[in-house]
Amino acid sequence: MDALPKRQVAYKVWIKDIFSAESKSEDGKISFFIKDKQVGRVNIIASVIEDSVVGTYGSLVVDDGSSQIRLKVWNDDLWLLEGKQVGDFVLIVGRINEFNGERYIRPEIIRLISFDWALLRRLELIKEFGIPSIEEKVAVSSVVDTIEVEPSLAARERILEVIDKFDDISENDLVKECGMNKDKVLVALYELLKEGEIFSPKKGYYSLV
Repeated sequence: MDALPKRQVAYKVWIKDIFSAESKSEDGKISFFIKDKQVGRVNIIASVIEDSVVGTYGSLVVDDGSSQIRLKVWNDDLWLLEGKQVGDFVLIVGRINEFNGERYIRPEIIRLISFDWALLRRLELIKEFGIPSIEEKVAVSSVVDTIEVEPSLAARERILEVIDKFDDISENDLVKECGMNKDKVLVALYELLKEGEIFSPKKGYYSLV
């Protein structure tokens, strides 16, 4: 069986740490630093306090007691929100993004969990980072931005699978192997490049980092 593509570590953090993280931009790529670690992906447990689906855009606002943050999904990824509602406890694995001054999470996994799991995670974070200060809590704006366009998670995952299979592959062959809409593949491809998940060893070819 082929090994799965290597992914960046999803760090367990308080939501407030996402907002206080230092950001650095280089060649169009934004990197976030939390407690001296470069953090692209996070693993958080929180309760759902707001849910919304408008056309091809959906979001959840979640709160872990330290702060609130919005999860955003588009198009093919709306299924991630199915069965989740206000009051649920969820485990989220996803990537930190920033758009128009708002930091949010682009989720890869949203899984329903029990209150016991949420309590265990809180105790784990308190032991490592201490009790979060109430004064640092950030409230998420109720304004919903539906203009931003993001590639679907399905396209991103398919690209990573194909590149892993071929080690390095040309852009044209990648589009053919993905078997998806070309524009959707290219948008996802350039996002993965910006995030540092893949790189271009030579012009027009792509490999996993």
